[in-house]
Order: sequence, then C-alpha cells, then structure tokens
Amino acid sequence: MSTRGLLVRKRVMWVFFATTLIFVLLLGRIGYIHFIWSDELSRKAMDMRTQDIPIQARRGTIYDRNGRELAFSIDVESVFAIPSQVKDPEAAAEQLSRLLGTKKEVILNKLTRKSCYEWIKRKVPDEIVKQIKALRIPGIGFTQESLRVFPKGMLLANVLGIAGIDNQGLEGLEFQYDQVLAGKPGKSTVEVDAIGEAIPGAVKEYVPPIPGKNLVLTVDEVIQFIAERELDKAVASSHAKGGVVIAMDPSNGEILAMAVRPTYDPNRYDEYPAENRRLIAITDAFPPGSMFKPITLAAALESGAVSMQDTFYCPGSIRVDDEILNCWGPAHGSQSTVEIVQNSCNVGFITVGLRTGTDAFYKYLEAFNLTRPTGIDLPGEGTGIVPAKEDVKPVDLACMSFGQTLTLTPLQVITAISAIANGGNLVVPHVVKEIREIDGTVAQTMSYPVKRIISEKTSEELRFAMEQVVSKGTGKQAYIPGYRVAGKTGTSNKIVGGRIAEGKYIASFVGFAPANEPRVVLLVMIDEPQGAYWGSQVAAPTFAAIMRDVLRYMGVPPQEEPSAEGEKRVTVPDVRGLDVAIAHGELKKTGLVGLKEGTGSRVMDQSPPPGVSVKEGTTVILYTDETTEKSGFVEVPSLIGLTLTQAREKLAERGLLMGVSGSGFVTSQDPPAGTRVPQGTMVKVILRMDVGATSR
Repeated sequence: MSTRGLLVRKRVMWVFFATTLIFVLLLGRIGYIHFIWSDELSRKAMDMRTQDIPIQARRGTIYDRNGRELAFSIDVESVFAIPSQVKDPEAAAEQLSRLLGTKKEVILNKLTRKSCYEWIKRKVPDEIVKQIKALRIPGIGFTQESLRVFPKGMLLANVLGIAGIDNQGLEGLEFQYDQVLAGKPGKSTVEVDAIGEAIPGAVKEYVPPIPGKNLVLTVDEVIQFIAERELDKAVASSHAKGGVVIAMDPSNGEILAMAVRPTYDPNRYDEYPAENRRLIAITDAFPPGSMFKPITLAAALESGAVSMQDTFYCPGSIRVDDEILNCWGPAHGSQSTVEIVQNSCNVGFITVGLRTGTDAFYKYLEAFNLTRPTGIDLPGEGTGIVPAKEDVKPVDLACMSFGQTLTLTPLQVITAISAIANGGNLVVPHVVKEIREIDGTVAQTMSYPVKRIISEKTSEELRFAMEQVVSKGTGKQAYIPGYRVAGKTGTSNKIVGGRIAEGKYIASFVGFAPANEPRVVLLVMIDEPQGAYWGSQVAAPTFAAIMRDVLRYMGVPPQEEPSAEGEKRVTVPDVRGLDVAIAHGELKKTGLVGLKEGTGSRVMDQSPPPGVSVKEGTTVILYTDETTEKSGFVEVPSLIGLTLTQAREKLAERGLLMGVSGSGFVTSQDPPAGTRVPQGTMVKVILRMDVGATSR
C-alpha cells in the first residue's frame, strides 16, 4: 500500500475513534441525566411551571384567666400579581391605585417587573377586596392571610406585644411564645405555561395551614382594667412622666395585672413612639427607696443581728465613715423595731443594716433573687445594679439599707415582697397559665419551683410591722375601710446618666391585703410626679383605690367594720414573749386592758391576736403558761361578709351563740375574730344590706 493510502487509513481510524469516543460520552451523559440527575431536573422543571402562593396560618388566641379574648387572628385576603399575566399594566395600576390608596407608579413598577410573583398590598379590608375582584383584572390574584386583632386596644398592650405583617411575633408574649402561637403556613400551587399563563385544567395543589395553639394567661382582664384606670388617674393628676402597677398572687407568682404608662394601641403600633412599647415594669431599674426596708429587716431578723424586741434611737442623722446621713424628717427619738418600719426611719435602718453586716446582707440579697432576673416568661427582662460585695464600704451598706445606692426593677421588688407576704417562700412570677390546643384541650400547664428563703416567724413579724405602716405610720393613705392592709411607702431620687437627677423623684407603694391572709400583692410606682412627690402622698392613695376594687371583685369580704363616728379603734399589739408586767404596759399605752390567765411570768399567747382592730378599752387575755387549761375555750371565727345563715352555722360549729341586729350581710361582730372565749359565749353581730359600699 502506498504512503498516501496509509495516511488516509490512519485519518479514517482517528475519525472512527473520535466518533466512537464522542458517542460513548454522549451515552454516558444521557445515562447520567436519566438515571442520576433526573429527579433534580424534574423538580426544577416543576418549579419553572408552577407558582406557590403562601397561605398564612392563623395565630393562636390569647385569653385572660377567665377565657376572655385579649388577642386573636382573623382571615383576610392579600392582593398579589403575576406580572406576565397582566395584559394592560397601565390600566391595572390605575384601577388598583384608586382602590388601594397606593401610588400608581409604585403599583406599575411591580406589574412590569420580570418576576413570577409580586405582592400588591397585604391584608386588605373585605370591602376593598370585593371591589377589586369585581374588576376581574388578568394577572391579579388573592390569597388568605391572618390579621392580628387586639380587641381591647391598649389594655395589657405592653405585655401582649405585637405581631408583624408576616405573622411573626415581634415583642411581648407574641414574641416569647411565637413558636406556640404561629402555627404552620400552607400553600396553594398553580401550574403555568412558558409565558406564565395558568394552564386550563392543570392540577392544582392546596396544603392547608395549621393554626397555632392558644395561650391562657394568669392576668385577669377586670383587675387589669382597674389597674390601668387608676394608674391613668394618678399619672394625670400628678403630671407624671409615667408609672407602673403590678398585681401578683403571692402564693404562686401569677401576675394578675401589669400596667405601664406611657403605652400604645397594638392595632396601630406604628402610630406611636417606639419607646411606648417598652415594658418598663420588667426592663427598667429604679432606686426602690423605702420599699426596700422590709428586705433589710428580713436579713437582720434571719441572721439574728436584730430582734423585734430591740430599740433604736434616731437623733435625725447618723455619721457613717466620714459621711453624715440624714433621716427623711425630724428626729424620731427612741423607737422599737416595729416603729422604725412604721415611721420609715432611715437612721433606724442604717443601724439595722450595719448590725447585719455585709456578708449576711448580701446573702439575703441573693436569697430574695435581687441580683439576677426573676425568670418571668416575658422577653427583655432586666436586672438592677447592686454594688459588688467586695467593693462595699460601710457607707454603701448604710445607704443600701434604706433603699439607695442600688437599683431594682419593679418586678424584682414585688417578687421579694411576695415572699414576705406568703410566709417566706420565693415564687417565680409568670403570665402564662396554660397552653391549649385549638380544640380547647390543655397541652401544657405551667409550673414553677417555690423556694423557702425566710422563716414563717420572720414573715409573720414583718407582716405585722408592715400593717402598722398603714394603720399608724407613713402609709395611712393606703388604708381601706374594713380591711387589714400591710405595706411600705417608697420615695427615691431618680438616677439619670449614673447621677442623681435633682428634682426628679419616684413615688412608690408596695403592699398586700388582707394582711393576715394575703390574696394580692400590689406595687404602684409613679415616675417623676410634679408637685407632691412622696410615696405616701402620690402612690399610696392609688394603691388603696386599686386594692379596694380588686378585693371586692375577688369576693374577699371585709374583716372589720369601719370605725363609727366618734368611736376610737386601736390595733392590738404583739406582746407574746414579753414579761407580763411589760405586756400590761404596752397594752395600756395602746388603750387596752390586759388580763392575765395562768401562773407564768411571760406571755405565751394572747387573745385577741396581734394586728386585730378593736375598740379602745377592749380586754386582751394574756396566757402565761403553755399548760394553762384552755379546754372549753374556742377561737371566735371571722363572720364579716357572711349571710345570717352562714354566720349562725359557723358559730354553731364551735359551740357559740349569736345575737343579731339588722338584715343582710354581717358587717360587725363582737368579740372580734381571733378572740378566745368559753364555749356558749354569745357573739353579737350587726347585718346590713350595703356591705362593701363605702365611698372611695
């Protein structure tokens, strides 16, 4: 074969091999596409020819503790466009602009974009949707969305928070429990052709949304309304910057009401300043002032540094290190432990704090949970500022003892006072009681730990002392006729930029009722009142107005009849543990008469018990021997607020008789509740129809 023939043959072979290689590669590629890549390409092809229209889930409803709706969602429609299907963008933009109130240029820009899906307007009122549908504009569609509604407007707004346009919780409970409330969105899928036109008869897929679960709160709508009504009055009358009211059940930490001012309407939250949405009851810290004094005394009593039998002397000021610290008013002179609480004596509490010492003082700051958040189920909780223990000098300890130098949130204060009210147990404040499924079944009941931090004895002593604040001391304007009320005033300088702001004060009052069996702990704080600024003048009357209506709403009957015109009533002092002669002297100073029972020299028990309001001149029995024969004696029960039949049955259970005058409900009884009397004693009661109708 010639050279030319060999060359041609080689070229043919190369062409053959090249062709074969290309063929093999093509077969491999086809196999890869068919067997390996096919699923992914199918999905992409489906994505190109389908349009997914999202459908928002309906957020769960938020109820108050009695099932009243505080926040719920309704189904509304949103308007969208598929630009490729809009035949006449100019005309469509003109029509939509007129109905939706949106600029024509904005809508036209959306209708002419090279996209498969554009929102025109979200969550449009039904009447507008009906008008748009009647126009039958090609390429304009509608989808279901969820609109959050707060039917009570500003009521509890700062606690409830807000939800955004995409159905997400942004603040408050809406944010904290977003995963519970949000539910799962659905979708509607439409198949379209290459130019975006819907394919007639094509299969459409609909995935329904799953609604969110519901929340049942601890808050009572009526108590919340009372708190907000009285807070508004107090802020307006004192021309204050704002204020806080918190009501809590001391037995379990359930928040019954939490009101703050300024506030906003969550239905129109974008019309208010952003700072109005702050829940300052839990986020902002303030000097607690004299509200802190019961906590100082608790630390002193528990550590053994002070007893209720101690005495203190107030000359009007005291030197600590190189500083002169003044009392809030004139010199109080010699005082008992109860009286330094009653008079809110700064010098007395400085002495208590210094006797307690830094180690014990900080031990109980920790015990009362005042150095960290309370753990409430709301976002953004802050803590106050407590100086580091190692940096504290005697003058710092002295100032902290009467509520200055450190700052606390209002929630921290009321949680600490609740431990004093409930017998010595620290509870965790919370606002959600239950999570429920959409059919109403309970999905989860909230539970929180309870921890003992002070003894029952200390709690009882502090309750008695705080009751004297209201009956005799600085908190008299917190008194509620017919009820035993305990509390503590507070007035403090406001701190701005780390410095005391001259002329800016915080007026506060915290307390509980009934003092012997607390049902509600209530804190009132007024921020920057103008004119009068003492807690006793500004916050205490608001406390009384709220607590009075709350007790009546809760059905707590009055415990004693208000003093009649010209009748003097006194509070029975605690003389247990005293020598009989000293006890007689204490009773005489109060206007009461002591009667010794038994052979001992020290008072072991007394009747009526401490804290009861009685007529001046009442005899108090002093039991001086634990083995004193008391058989045949019974304790008179409280009959206030009961019907005639209920009162008679209650007395009969204890072998007591009843003398009656009037009709309706029991408003007065003699002997008073708690008195020990022989069986067969007649208890005189007065009944009236207008029980609880005393004026404000």
